[in-house]
Amino acid sequence: MSKNKIFILELILAFVVSFSFYFNLFEKWFLLTLFFVSYFIIGRSVFKNAIKDFMQGRFMRESFLMAVATLGAIFLNEFIEALAVLIFYRIGIYFEDLAISRSKNSISNLLNIKPEYANLIKDEKTIQKLSLDKVFINDKILIKPYEKVPLDCVIYENESYFDTKALTGESMPRDAKPGDELLAGFINGDKAVKAKVIREYKHSLVARVLELISKAQEKKTPLENFVSKFSKFYTPIVVFLALFLTIIPTAIFGFSEFDLWLERSLSLLVVSCPCAFVIGVPLTYFAAIGKASKIGIMFKGSVFLDLLAKSKTVIFDKTGTLTKGEFALKKINNFSNLSDKELLKYLALAESNSKHPLALCIVKEFEKSGEKLDYSLIKQHKELRGNGLLCEIDDKEILVGKEELFKNVKNFKQDDTCNVFMAINNEFVASFVLDDSIKEDSKEGIDELNSMGIKTVLLSGDKEERVEKIANELGISSFKGACLPDEKLEFLQGYMKENGLTVFVGDGINDAPCLINADVGIAMGNIGSDIAIENSDIVLVDDKISKISTCIKLAQKNSSIVWQNVILALSVKFLALILAGFGFLSIALAIFADTGVTVLVVLNALRQLYSNEKEEKNLKTDEFKMHIKCCSSH
Repeated sequence: MSKNKIFILELILAFVVSFSFYFNLFEKWFLLTLFFVSYFIIGRSVFKNAIKDFMQGRFMRESFLMAVATLGAIFLNEFIEALAVLIFYRIGIYFEDLAISRSKNSISNLLNIKPEYANLIKDEKTIQKLSLDKVFINDKILIKPYEKVPLDCVIYENESYFDTKALTGESMPRDAKPGDELLAGFINGDKAVKAKVIREYKHSLVARVLELISKAQEKKTPLENFVSKFSKFYTPIVVFLALFLTIIPTAIFGFSEFDLWLERSLSLLVVSCPCAFVIGVPLTYFAAIGKASKIGIMFKGSVFLDLLAKSKTVIFDKTGTLTKGEFALKKINNFSNLSDKELLKYLALAESNSKHPLALCIVKEFEKSGEKLDYSLIKQHKELRGNGLLCEIDDKEILVGKEELFKNVKNFKQDDTCNVFMAINNEFVASFVLDDSIKEDSKEGIDELNSMGIKTVLLSGDKEERVEKIANELGISSFKGACLPDEKLEFLQGYMKENGLTVFVGDGINDAPCLINADVGIAMGNIGSDIAIENSDIVLVDDKISKISTCIKLAQKNSSIVWQNVILALSVKFLALILAGFGFLSIALAIFADTGVTVLVVLNALRQLYSNEKEEKNLKTDEFKMHIKCCSSH
């Protein structure tokens, strides 16, 4: 039988016994027998925890208060109230456990993204199901419809679309074709595809995400520590107040008043239970972390929610953080009679033997036209001491390279914005701009931070003029370029000393010192290096800069809810303590008040977990919702 059903049966028994007592349905001895049976059944967990706490020297806790209150009620022959205390307390604990369980679901559901097996392609006719640790790089795997992608891989046959929400927070399915990379944890939503493994499971993004989740609650916030310390002092004070409330009036008015003041003391003990603080405040943080995890933001500890809520500055790395970290052809300045495509063909042929990122980018740009390079046109190929290339292509002398090579070239036009120049037969014909591409949502993310009054700073090892260009394009208020890793850290430490709480966002190995030393370090989870991710405090699983403002807003909302809960709990308890002290609050009403404020605090904490998200609003069609449901069920 499930715990829920057992709990319901226990409640029914307690209510039946209370009803029998109230209407005096049976003989006294039988009623007392029923009472003590139901009393120990429904109160066993309370007494078990009270004894356990007492043995560990922590007896001034809510279980101790409940035990004392019920035993005192029995001493006063208030059997119905003794059961009422346990009933209300157990109901409160039940709903608290239920709320905590539901808040954990958003994180535990992420654990379900871990694949369990891979379909290894032995040959075209044989598929073998293997555990992930037996599949290696370059192995070929089959990913069937509705299956999870088992390992990071690249498709080489067929195409499909994939549900990526559990891992990256993206609401819309992602189309994937041969050559596209898939991450472990994606769900195949259409056709079976074949793919080649590019990373072992332990190095996959999903493995890193799961490790972050498992450590998310290890660090406690200063406010949580405050609540724990508060309870240690608060509870003994209330216990002694309750003793004085019994002893002093009895000494003054005589022993005949003992029962009256004992009942008031017991009511005071019950209502003073600090469970609203002990449960409500940590739950608020847990709900915020759970909410963040649902949209692809991984917090390594709840302390960073508090820090983010107070942040006023975000410092960004450039390459791989605000930009894609990949070169792309931005512009061709054509000064010849040849077409742009012909110029790009000669440039691609000249660079075809190089593995330099710029050369690879140039070849890739030409191949986008669908035309293949004819390498037979290359007659000679000579490197010029790291400055460029001199080639004979299609009976033409092609000079390609840096500006320094072109001082004596006819009709040369200098241009500081260009980084590749080309001459044909010693006559200048074109210059090319190849640069890193800005991520699609970087501008949106920076604009949102600016609108929130958060100062943005760009810090990069790239050339000062290129850093300035990116900063101006994105609307970043200040910048510094040409920084080595130690210079980045020196700048960050100086900035933090002058300006206070600072967030740093980066992705590379050279960003790790800044990620460690910043008040809050945010790393890119997809493109980011392992060292950057390990040394950060928050990880953006899908690398979206726009989610930084989401982090800060979530942290600010969490801070607001925490203080709402603290003020609400203090106010209700302060009023209830006064009423209990003057005899206007019975034991049953006291436990009802304590349970009620705890439930209110819990519900308030969970508001942020169940509030609508922008990503969820993008689920516009019933068909797509059904598709997600279908994928999740497999």
